[in-house]
Amino acid sequence: MLATCLIITVSAMLIKTLGKGINTFEVVMIRCGITAMITLVFNYKMGKILFNSPRPTMLTFRSITTGLVVLGNFYAISNLPLVQVTALQFSKPLFLIILAAIFLGEKIRLKRTSATILGFIGILIVLQPWNSLPSQEMNLAHLAVLGAAFVMAVLAIFSKKLIVDHHPTTMVLYANIMTVLMCVVPAIYFWITPTLHELSLICSLGITTFCAQYCMICAYKYAEVTVVTPFEYFRIIFAAIAGYFIFTELPDIWTITGGSIICISTLFIAYREAQKSRQHKRQSVENN
Repeated sequence: MLATCLIITVSAMLIKTLGKGINTFEVVMIRCGITAMITLVFNYKMGKILFNSPRPTMLTFRSITTGLVVLGNFYAISNLPLVQVTALQFSKPLFLIILAAIFLGEKIRLKRTSATILGFIGILIVLQPWNSLPSQEMNLAHLAVLGAAFVMAVLAIFSKKLIVDHHPTTMVLYANIMTVLMCVVPAIYFWITPTLHELSLICSLGITTFCAQYCMICAYKYAEVTVVTPFEYFRIIFAAIAGYFIFTELPDIWTITGGSIICISTLFIAYREAQKSRQHKRQSVENN
């Protein structure tokens, strides 16, 4: 998971660097095309299984939501400090709890409700709606990252339903292909021919994306969620270091305070989920 956090931070640095000269649609299209090709090369032995989908409509919707997440995060990273984007990205569990209650029928109890409310207070502290933002791009970028966090929660609902009868690699492949298709028209319209240096950065971005996905799968394969999840928050530390030394970004007190509150609330939610999972396992063993 530490490797995942470091690789994601490197990816964010590449996105921010590329965002200065190339439009988001073009970068996302090339990057997802490269990731799709890498996925095909490393998994060609799966044969037809790689392309099979018992529920193509739901898989399509999941792939579209993945594209929206990628576009939202890319735009936000290009226009906001890295540590601020990272902090707001961790709001996904807050949206997920609400969506799980609505669509999966899960109960929201007092402690999780309180943690969720606290997390949204942290978001408000980071955004500072009582202050005027310096530019329209900043407004749009904040909306983009929060929208991406919300859509990531929707994505988690789709994934939870699809993983029952779909191979994870199939979902990754179709998500990247759909994202490419979503970006083709605007990428051509806003096309700026990348230099060899920029093209190498985009290729690196495709490789780092694949590596991050692989490392995260390994993390959850070899350790319990309760052990792995807290390490994911090292992303904020890595983002703060990269932002300061590479892009001379110094997080303000609002970002630090709000980000800390978001992390604490989502960590508590993860802890409660792990407790609930252990209780279900114990009850299942006792019943058997």
